Amino acid sequence: MNDILNARERFGLLVIDEKPDRCNIIPLITSHAAMVNKTRLRDYYTDGEIMARAQIAAIEEYGHDAISIFSEVGIIAEAMGSKFDYPDDDLPILRTPALSRQSIGEIKIPEPENDGRLPIYLDAINYAYRAVGDRIPILAYIPAPFTTGMMLSEPENFLIQTIREPDRVKEIMDKALDAAIKFSYEIINAGALPMIVDPLASSSVISPRIFKEFVLPYERRLINFLHRYDLDIILHICGETGPILDILPETGADLISLDQVDLKKAINSLSKRMRIIGNFDTSELAMMMPGEISQAVKHMVAQAKNSTKGYIAATGCEVPIRTPRENIKAFIKSAKEAGWYWE
Repeated sequence: MNDILNARERFGLLVIDEKPDRCNIIPLITSHAAMVNKTRLRDYYTDGEIMARAQIAAIEEYGHDAISIFSEVGIIAEAMGSKFDYPDDDLPILRTPALSRQSIGEIKIPEPENDGRLPIYLDAINYAYRAVGDRIPILAYIPAPFTTGMMLSEPENFLIQTIREPDRVKEIMDKALDAAIKFSYEIINAGALPMIVDPLASSSVISPRIFKEFVLPYERRLINFLHRYDLDIILHICGETGPILDILPETGADLISLDQVDLKKAINSLSKRMRIIGNFDTSELAMMMPGEISQAVKHMVAQAKNSTKGYIAATGCEVPIRTPRENIKAFIKSAKEAGWYWE
């Protein structure tokens, strides 16, 4: 069956609690888009126009429902002073955290139009908005304060400091929150919807107690700020989230993108309060045969598409960069077939 709505219309109905023609399909296609566009990865994450053109090429190739502006979770920390290496064929790698050379007081809140690679995001959004913004949602992935705080520090030391020096960690988090708010403001002005990503806050990394003390208050403050613009906000936490499922609605997020958690359990726990996004295993997407992917995706969508507040068929984390294209096509085709609401 052919689509009745365009992607922007489909997402718009979801966020006003109306059923669209079919469920939205938004696998987290980020840097994989560089492979579709035959673009060197280093060029993808250092040139906004190239990033946008690669994302548009991926939409044209696969027919999913949103553009994803993202490179990696260190982008705000880099603009605040952390140093990264730029491999030609891999994503940026943290080399020297800002707080190994500066005090917290010396860390400055970056100017999104000038500092680090933040302008690359804005260039990518501007290009994509002019090209397809009237018909396709543009999601801009914003590292949350906890993840940025870890990228400003030696990651292991940062985790130790949550126990030994909690006040220091909260001082870092305050700076990271201010930076995320300032960046989000410019992203909204450029025409994108901020999607908060906090992978280093998952239960694969920290305990629920640490989440409640150091993650939840800052995610909530960031999301509360974004709600001033009457936006429905996506929160993505990859890794394990089962131990914090009951806490997630307290963030205030309108849509929750999940990774390593039983989908039925997540629906039972969250679907009356949040729209569910997820959560196909990305290792399976990369390694399984297309027929196997198709069968598994249809099962996932059938299980989740009637979630109370709505559902988006997606991967649990970023699509691996070198995932075979036929596997992604199988994901999207089968999700479309299984995701119809209108007869």
